[in-house]
Amino acid sequence: MTAHIHTEPYLNHYRTNIMSRLEAIDLLIKTKPSPYDRTEVSDLLGIPRDELDRIAAENSISSITPQSLAVIMKNGSGELCGAFRRELECGLTDTYTPEQISYIYNIDIDDVLNACASMGVCRLHRGLLETLFSTIYI
Repeated sequence: MTAHIHTEPYLNHYRTNIMSRLEAIDLLIKTKPSPYDRTEVSDLLGIPRDELDRIAAENSISSITPQSLAVIMKNGSGELCGAFRRELECGLTDTYTPEQISYIYNIDIDDVLNACASMGVCRLHRGLLETLFSTIYI
């Protein structure tokens, strides 16, 4: 059995797979009138187009608006969608426990606890997530 060597900070993954998608969705909402193109939305969410169509049908969504986009995100299988859904489950807050961070971002709890300990915190403000993520290697 080969041991997995963690070489990349979670921060890189977070910026590429979560924040860049959130920023693109924010830009879409702020610069384009709805309804939004389904293929564009599925690409932004990282889910297959047929999954988006299925979620839309199950939730009686005929066109994608900012409001219906949130429903699709809550039900999608993409990494961003999962993090969005888990954050909603935890409650939108400005501070997080290590357990919430582990759950929302699907990071091993021991890695999060060790990172928080190295920073000397037991709750973390949203603005410090990237600092924490820079100390966690995947």
